[in-house]
Amino acid sequence: MTVMWDVQERSCAVCGGIFIPQAPKAKYCSEDCRRKHEQDRAKEARRRGARPKRDKVDRYLAPTGPAHDEIMAMRREVAMRY
Repeated sequence: MTVMWDVQERSCAVCGGIFIPQAPKAKYCSEDCRRKHEQDRAKEARRRGARPKRDKVDRYLAPTGPAHDEIMAMRREVAMRY
């Protein structure tokens, strides 16, 4: 495999561990750290009262009709819990 960018060690944005990136824009040393970052972002957004991103798949699976109504009812129920 030929690397097309200057590979240098980086420190993980979450845990601070040193890693060699597998992609030019890599910020995290592992999938676990990436997931932790996303969870922390979502938690902070909920704390600030921001609305979470809508699942794009829902829009394509059921844009109208009874299935859409059911999905929207489930969303409202979940939103009331937070």
